[in-house]
Amino acid sequence: MATEKRPLESTTRTFDTTEGKINYAELSDLIAPKLLKLLDDITDEKYLNQPFDEKLIKDFHYQIIGEIMPQIAGKWRTVPVQVGNWLPPEPYEIPVKMYEYVANMKARLDNAETLDLQIEALAYAEGEFLHIHPFEDFNGRTIRAILSELLMRFDLPMVDTAVKRDTTRFKKYQNALAEYDNGRIMSLMEFWQERFSKQG
Repeated sequence: MATEKRPLESTTRTFDTTEGKINYAELSDLIAPKLLKLLDDITDEKYLNQPFDEKLIKDFHYQIIGEIMPQIAGKWRTVPVQVGNWLPPEPYEIPVKMYEYVANMKARLDNAETLDLQIEALAYAEGEFLHIHPFEDFNGRTIRAILSELLMRFDLPMVDTAVKRDTTRFKKYQNALAEYDNGRIMSLMEFWQERFSKQG
């Protein structure tokens, strides 16, 4: 099976949707209000008492694209992909990888009692999720929701986790993710420290 190569979230592809075949910009416009509603629900503590598990992660993905791309919404990816220079795990590995991801995050949620440990947990949550790339598309939108939920559970300020493309900061973010893919979390932790400092 061929591996599909794409940037973090492809801006050149077209997508089969319930609205027909549309480009990335059109799809982003359709998704934006769905993501904003989900983020509002998260800050309204709608999910705070739900277990942090694979079901919640799949639900977040479904909330974002379920009405537009039901064929892939809330389902682990079934095709191999390449994201930049990174080859995420093969599709058959994803269920186990995500089980381990959730178990590691539960342990961090239970034991991250200092800000340093919480920043490490947030960096792990972001880096590992994008490292696995569990959904066929729109992992970036989904991790924003996951991170917002984790900020709520850690009782931390709600910071903006979006990073504008084609900026120096986006390049720094990509480099931090690439370092994470190679087993180094520190740059992503520093990126999180900057997020909090910008909030202040």
